[in-house]
Amino acid sequence: MRNREIPIYCHCNLQCSIYTCYKPNNRGRKFYRCPRNRSEDDCQFFRWVDERNNLSQEMNQFTIANAAEVRSNQAVSVKNDYFQIKMFLVILIFLVVVDLNMSSKCCSVNEYDCAFAFCR
Repeated sequence: MRNREIPIYCHCNLQCSIYTCYKPNNRGRKFYRCPRNRSEDDCQFFRWVDERNNLSQEMNQFTIANAAEVRSNQAVSVKNDYFQIKMFLVILIFLVVVDLNMSSKCCSVNEYDCAFAFCR
């Protein structure tokens, strides 16, 4: 039988309580269910208490799914960082080109005739 000290959570991530079945086929048998049972938010979670479920297998499946999600989020984060770096470099190159272009115009024109205030 499952250790009752280990809390069981439904798909809504709510802690399940233990209920007793009163139907003829399973009378007296204990089960877990979603606390939102019979509401529109019910996730339909159901598990018999006496079933021998391999908790480590369930945890491994959860861990694998969670690791995949973390990797996916990291990939998105890296792509965003890469995009920001590219945009920074494009802007930096643009500013350098504009500065060089302005410097060359100011150098070839008499200082008093230059239309750009920053050339003086």
